[in-house]
Amino acid sequence: MSRPKAFAVDKALDRAMQAFWSNGYADTSLADLTAAMQISKSSFYETFGSKHELFLATIEWYSKTVASQITGATQIKAPARKIIRALFERAVARVIEPDSRRGCYLNNCAVEVSIKDTEAAKQVTAGLGIMEKTFLELVERGQREGSVGLRHAAPAMARFFTASLNGILVMGKANPDPDALHDMAEVALSMLD
Repeated sequence: MSRPKAFAVDKALDRAMQAFWSNGYADTSLADLTAAMQISKSSFYETFGSKHELFLATIEWYSKTVASQITGATQIKAPARKIIRALFERAVARVIEPDSRRGCYLNNCAVEVSIKDTEAAKQVTAGLGIMEKTFLELVERGQREGSVGLRHAAPAMARFFTASLNGILVMGKANPDPDALHDMAEVALSMLD
């Protein structure tokens, strides 16, 4: 019979995600992880297996906890166009905050490892799919309401908005110029017409 864990796995996962988010996968050592997670090496290996398995678990954790928060936008009782605008405004506001320059965890994972790590790429794609599904629901709703134009198919617009919003988060890491980021958001939002 195995002993009960002496630590909260969810908290440890979140702390590991924060370490990877701040330093990247390659630059986060096992010592960095165990210190951040406040667990021993033996607990690390017993619970998570390896650095790579932990990394995959943190991507899934981010998708379940952070990325999935965007789905709440579909429950807001307001015109869909207004909600889509608010999502872009929040992304710009977030990336220009001094403590938010780390960008989006999924974007960081996509850029750093997805091209070489098919397992991570699948996890990142699933996480970004949450955002795309949210935009799809909002665009379809907006088209039904008449607040979003019919010039483009809803799935194409959802993919475009997902890419545009994430592009703003990536660009803001390098240059958090509010005017430039607002310009990008306005051009993206012009697709709603």
